[in-house]
Amino acid sequence: MLGVAVALVALAGAGVAVAAGFGAFEGTPAPPEITSDLNVPSQIVADATKQGFAQAFPQADVSHAHGVIEIQTPDGPQDLWAAPNDQGGQCFFIDYANDPVGSSGGKPGTGGCITPDTYGDSKIVADGPEWGIDHPDLLTIYGSVEVDAATVNIALQDGSTLTAPVAEHFFLASIPKPATSGDAKLERVTAFDATGTKVADWTPSP
Repeated sequence: MLGVAVALVALAGAGVAVAAGFGAFEGTPAPPEITSDLNVPSQIVADATKQGFAQAFPQADVSHAHGVIEIQTPDGPQDLWAAPNDQGGQCFFIDYANDPVGSSGGKPGTGGCITPDTYGDSKIVADGPEWGIDHPDLLTIYGSVEVDAATVNIALQDGSTLTAPVAEHFFLASIPKPATSGDAKLERVTAFDATGTKVADWTPSP
């Protein structure tokens, strides 16, 4: 247990956001502004159906929308919410807890939907580091692991690495934006189970 605590202190000292409470946020019911954001794919489907297009987007069951991961950043808590979708996967939305609700009833953030078909041979979906105009000094890294995993090791092209916990197959991390944007690119994401055994490995497509 001491080793885990020391690792967390080291990450925090390096400016890397770490999970708050190791799951204390997990299961928190999503507020209306988050269910609104999670429901966007369903709205797209409805519009596409009216125009005669085939249903191509997963639809989230927002009645089961809940918090999955909360990390602490210099701009306050950053949250990942999720809800099951009708294609056997999950839809998710990431926002900063302290950001205001917009005029549309939702919050600024990023999200999408994952289905079993989304995963390739690597068994991992990863994205980022992603920059947002409302939080210009931070970059967000996120993704999902198809197999059971406890942590992911995230390696960047500048040689730096960080470890993030996995909850409900999702992971989330925040890092300071470097002076040169090209210094922050994903090199590899490796997932490990609770025993420390590697269970999945991802590298970006060439």
